[in-house]
Amino acid sequence: MLQFDILTIFPEMFSGYLNESIIGRAQKKKLVKINTHNFRDYATDKHRTVDDSPYGGGPGMVLKVEPIYRCLQKITRAKKKRCKIILLTPQGKTFNQPMARRYSKLDQIVLICGRYEGFDERVRKLVDEQVSVGDYVLTGGELPAMTIVDVVTRLVPGVVGREASLTEETFAKKGYIEYPQYTRPEMFKCKVRRQKTKTFKVPAVLLSGDHRKIKEWRAKQAKKR
Repeated sequence: MLQFDILTIFPEMFSGYLNESIIGRAQKKKLVKINTHNFRDYATDKHRTVDDSPYGGGPGMVLKVEPIYRCLQKITRAKKKRCKIILLTPQGKTFNQPMARRYSKLDQIVLICGRYEGFDERVRKLVDEQVSVGDYVLTGGELPAMTIVDVVTRLVPGVVGREASLTEETFAKKGYIEYPQYTRPEMFKCKVRRQKTKTFKVPAVLLSGDHRKIKEWRAKQAKKR
């Protein structure tokens, strides 16, 4: 079973998304386990302070190193053999499908979510890897953490019903974009951007029943995109 441990000051943000659909079923089947840890609980003052103003001045507040360190100490006391501690940060390596496949073979993934102006730089000394989900700024690391949990969980054996579908989907191979998919109805009429009514048809080859031609068409379409 792959275990996720998420450090955040907003653990309630995870309950809805991570308990539904495929991820919810994966937990019920005990294929993955997801724990959230509020590192505010590891602050030592009565106000449970986890941030402070930056040395040298500047805008915003910076997350303190001590509460995060104490939380990590407790989590990793029974650290699993194959474990990665990951800091979610814009400065990290951009997350992709090959990284997700590598993570899916681990026993434990610890994800640290930031807030405010970022972390005390010394937090970086406590982790194995630094990861970003894209070149943009979010209000915190919670959405990136959910993204990584989602992508990695799908790759854990037994999570996706038809595992063969994982080999044909987008990014299953380097540079691969999945072919177009269609379902009923065979013909669909609609107005596009206030233009005249148009009819969109399913490609004839998909209705032919010729599996060889369908396979060739899909391969060609995937390479085009």
